[in-house]
Parts: sequence; structure tokens; C-alpha cells
Amino acid sequence: MTTRYQVILIGNENQYNVDIVDTFIKRILELGLSESAVAILNKTNFHHEYQGNSPSVCLYFGVGAPYANIDILNICINDAIFVIPILDDLTSFSLLIPRELELINGFQLKSGNDIEALVGRILEALSLLRISRRLFISYRRNESRSVAIQVYEFLDQCGFDVFLDTVSVNPGVVFQDELWHRLTDTDVVVLLDTPGFLESRWTALELAQASSMSIGIVQLIWPNHTQTPFSKLCFPIKFLRRDFVFKVFNRANRTLTRKALEKVKNLVESIRARNLAARQDNLIEEFVSTSRKLERTINLQSEKYITLKTLRGNNAAIIPTVGVPQAFTYYQKEDLINTIHKHAVKEIYLLFDHRNIMTKWLKHLEWLDLHLPVKTIRVTDVYSWVNLNVAV
Repeated sequence: MTTRYQVILIGNENQYNVDIVDTFIKRILELGLSESAVAILNKTNFHHEYQGNSPSVCLYFGVGAPYANIDILNICINDAIFVIPILDDLTSFSLLIPRELELINGFQLKSGNDIEALVGRILEALSLLRISRRLFISYRRNESRSVAIQVYEFLDQCGFDVFLDTVSVNPGVVFQDELWHRLTDTDVVVLLDTPGFLESRWTALELAQASSMSIGIVQLIWPNHTQTPFSKLCFPIKFLRRDFVFKVFNRANRTLTRKALEKVKNLVESIRARNLAARQDNLIEEFVSTSRKLERTINLQSEKYITLKTLRGNNAAIIPTVGVPQAFTYYQKEDLINTIHKHAVKEIYLLFDHRNIMTKWLKHLEWLDLHLPVKTIRVTDVYSWVNLNVAV
């Protein structure tokens, strides 16, 4: 079953539902996705179309009791779907939404002018607002170099930021450090599964690293080759002879057909959001579970950030950040940061996994911490940071 981005609209009837959906579809198309990648669910189709393992966000429109669709709302909550309570007056929040949502920040939708901002929150909840669409091609040079270059060039033309070792590493750079750094910052690995793939120490290491970081893998399996068993995050495409130009797949200069390349691109698009959401959720889970072990009080917000009270008495927010934080990452988070500040939050931190990031970049982040109001927390430092900073 193909993964789709699900937007679930429940609660009371709202005059802006059609405009919200239309605007969301427009933004999805701008991101390079097709309309078929989206599922709009409501009370009429939820129970027979909902996919529990797909990236999802739920909009609950509240106007007060009696509250509608509580059964669907509870399914969303139990499946850890981020729910955004929507109402036209935040000052009456507790009167307009069911008690299941009373601890979650609401969104005020007073007029059509607020729709763009709401769609922005939806895209952030679905992890679709990361502008760079980063891919990493893993292959064995003596078996699939020509196809690797072809896939690289095709996906690059489609707007992806693609890493291929023979063209993406600058002279004078420590090759292996750069490779691990780029793998850490990728959205999806495109793996060319040829008969001798695991016979190379380097390709085997790339696979192990990708699996350990929960990076999704699009596995392109050669004709007459049995699929190599990888992690549960693998999504296979079994190539046939007809997927290669002139049906030739066993020569050095082999190439894929346009239709086969499109198939690769579509699968990458299909799993990219799920992969980013899973990695973001892993960061959130690490912070949440550690806080619970230390018996500290935190709150998970619908925009996928965590709020807490520090021992200094300040309200703080933790934003999980997939990949390598850069100055541009801070800029991309500006709308979310501005929203957070409106709730009297004085301290903001980006939570990221620093493992395999190049030393020079880590030093750069330390420098940014000294000069920017937004700071960083490394995932391996979560225990000590929570222990020293978070109030009970």
C-alpha cells in the first residue's frame, strides 16, 4: 500500500474546510508532490481509508458542546497523531474544544486570511517544510556506476540535493568524514542492490549507518538478483529487463528507461515524509522518555515541539531538528519560533543528533550557540541537560 500524507478534518462543520484543502493541495504541488500523494479524510471516509502508519495531522474544529467525532479523535490520539484544535476565539478555548485537547495549543481561525498560516502548520506537522530534499546514493562502483550516475543526474534535475561519492566530494576533503556527514543529513538512501553489494566493506558500512539512524532506503534490485535482506525501513523496487534501455542490464554502460527513473522518483517522494517524521519522532521520544525517567514535567505540542519550565523559572521550547543544523535551519524555523515566543517562551533549543557530523560543523554550531538566541542540544546530552535544567 502506497504511503500518503493524511489530513484528517473532524469536529464541527467549518466554512473554511474547502479553502483549507485547496490551499494545502496547492502547497503540496509546489513541493513537487502529486495530488495522489495526499488523502483528505473526514467522518465519512475515515474508518475505511485511514492508514495508521502514514504521516498524518488531524484538524479538530471546535465550537463547543456537543463535541463531534470523539471516536475518531481518540483513534488519532492513541496513534500519536498530532492534533491541531481550531477555533475562532482562543479566549474561549476551554469552552470550545473537548477535554481530550485541553493541554494542546489551539489555532485561531477567524477569517480566510488565517488559512495560509494554518496550512503552514499542517506542512510542518507532516515534516514537509524542509526545503532541501536530500538523497544519498549507495552503490558498488564496479557493478552499477553508470546507473548511479544516471539516477544522480535525473534526481538532481527533479530538484533533489543528491550525494554521489564520485561527484559530490570536493578535493582536499577527508572522503569518509564527508560521506558520513552527508549520510547523516540525508532524507532517503537510494541503494543499488547488485549481486556483490555487500562484498564491499564501504557499502556494507553505509547500509549499517543508514539503518542505525533510521533512514529510509529505496532498494533498487537488479534483475536475476535475489533481494538482499536489509532493515525494516527498506522499500524495494524489483527491476526487470524491460526497465533497462534495450533490456541490457549486465554491461558497464547500462542505463535505465525514463519510466524506471520515474518509478524511483515517485517511491522516494512517497517515503520521504514518513522517514523525516520517523526521525523527528525518534528525537522527540528520546527527550520525552528521558524526562519521564527523571520525573520532569514537559508538554508535547501539535507543532512537534516540546515545552517545559526550567529550574531558572523560564518557559522553554525544544524543537527536534533532523539532519545538520545550520544558520539556514534557524531561518526555516522562524515562523515556529515567532509562534513560540508569543507564548512567553524565553529559551528555545534545537535538539539534533550530532553523531557522524563533521567536527568543523560541530564547532560552527558551538559558535552559533554563542551568537544566536536559539541554542542547540545534542541528543547524547539529553539526560544531563534535562537533569540540570528542567523543573519537576
